[in-house]
Amino acid sequence: MKRKLSKWCKDVKKQMIDKDMDTSDVANKFGWTRQYASSIVNGRTYQREAVVKVSTLFNLDIPEGSTVSSTIDSGELELE
Repeated sequence: MKRKLSKWCKDVKKQMIDKDMDTSDVANKFGWTRQYASSIVNGRTYQREAVVKVSTLFNLDIPEGSTVSSTIDSGELELE
């Protein structure tokens, strides 16, 4: 079954396309590994500080929640 990305993940990816950026560019901007940046952008990992930085970089609303594990399946953040 194909996994569904959250609205935030989709919005980040759209902004990355609009700004001709990839996960390596995001990683370099914040001193992260490409794998970590990819994990944040794709919703596999939720670390509030990282999400705030990415949201600020792309001028997006900061999503609430402490996990994103259900984000991929449901398309929304789930609060714990």
